[in-house]
Amino acid sequence: MRPKKRRGRPTKGAKPDMETLYALRLNVEFDQDAWEQARRKASRFVLVTTVPEEWKGQPMDAKEILKLYKGQISVEMNFSFLKDPFFTDEIYVKKPERVAVLGYLFLLALAIYRVFQRRVRQFITPEHPLKGAGGRKLTRPTGQAIFQLFWYVRVVLLELPDGRIQRALGQPLTYEQRRILQGLGMDESIYV
Repeated sequence: MRPKKRRGRPTKGAKPDMETLYALRLNVEFDQDAWEQARRKASRFVLVTTVPEEWKGQPMDAKEILKLYKGQISVEMNFSFLKDPFFTDEIYVKKPERVAVLGYLFLLALAIYRVFQRRVRQFITPEHPLKGAGGRKLTRPTGQAIFQLFWYVRVVLLELPDGRIQRALGQPLTYEQRRILQGLGMDESIYV
């Protein structure tokens, strides 16, 4: 118990209110048996498959099938944006053919996005990472992180005295933006 502090100066002769404080003291010990049991449980994986023992001319043992199965997550992660309500909530098409075409457009957009991301990642090295938003170092930037670097690129249209329209950048590209374009085999002329 200790006197409770209040704001301001106390009145003359006032008894201070008391407050009770509690403190816990814990000893943490590592439980080797519980850890071993959890590790053994996590290392088990049940996978039911119809893949034959030999597939595409290669023997398929349990380890190989599990490796292929676990590799699917990287592909499936790319399709997560299709499940995002932002993309699919307000889409309405009348004919099934249009739904199929829309699906193909999404797949084409995803393929372009992945090629773009892969090409940028190929020239980024741990010694020379990109500087992303907030100055974060990006050694394996996602497409979204790369696009964020270009959010504030502004193209200004200028009307010349002879009536022609000339395109110009609102401000020069940053070092990181020029570096990405260079890695993609482009330069700032794509904007102007």
